Parts: sequence; C-alpha cells; structure tokens
Amino acid sequence: MRIENISQLMARSLLTALPKVADGFSVTREDKAPAAAPLPLQQQTSVAVPVPNVAMLVTLAAADPMMDRRRRLAAQAEKGVEMLDHLHKEVLVGTPSVERLREIAQWSQTLETPDEPVLAQILAEIDLRVRVELAKYDVEA
Repeated sequence: MRIENISQLMARSLLTALPKVADGFSVTREDKAPAAAPLPLQQQTSVAVPVPNVAMLVTLAAADPMMDRRRRLAAQAEKGVEMLDHLHKEVLVGTPSVERLREIAQWSQTLETPDEPVLAQILAEIDLRVRVELAKYDVEA
C-alpha cells in the first residue's frame, strides 16, 4: 500500500506507530520470535510485517482528504439550514436583522460545489431556498 500527500508530521507519526524490529532480526507471519542465528541483511528473504495499531489507523482515517472535504461540506450545509431557521424565527417575531441577511448572503456566495452528485444536489436545494428568502428582501447573493 502506498500513501501519498501526507505531511512530514503525519509521516513521522505513522513511522513511530510501526513496531520496532532489531537489526538482523526479522518478524514474519509464521515466526514472531527472532531467529536464533541472524543472517546478514543482504541474505534475509523474509519481510517485516507491520502490525497496525489503533493510533496508526486513526491517523490514516484522519488523513483522508475526501472524508475531510465531505465533513466540511456537511458542516457548510448544516450552517445554511441553521441560518434559514434563525431567519424564519426572526420573520415570525418581526423583520429580520440586516446582519442576518448579510450573513446568509455571504454563506451563499462562498458555497463550494462538491463533486459528489447527491451532496451537490442537497447543497443546491439549500442554496436555492436561501436565495428565495433573500429575494423576498431584495438581497442578492
């Protein structure tokens, strides 16, 4: 497995999470104990098998850029829905504040378009609802 586009700090964390193998000794799947008479490094044919631990798996999961982007877009969608909810509450009480309308317009202008079709459709529907609400007050997004 090859891992690309990771920072030096993350690479160091991954390397420290790997099990340590002494020079001249190797760990294989069949034999977990060191060999009685170690061979020189050039003559060794077995490969050290890293045993994944929880810290390494968490680091790898946190490094997934697609997962991070999806989380960020989901948070952005949730923020849009919350702003619409606050706007609706302000309308029920009276007229919405100018700050609220500006905040919603700013959200709509900075909205990212995701590559995933389902997520893109959900965000587009939220954005359309935001633009309709803003149009009621002659505010362009």
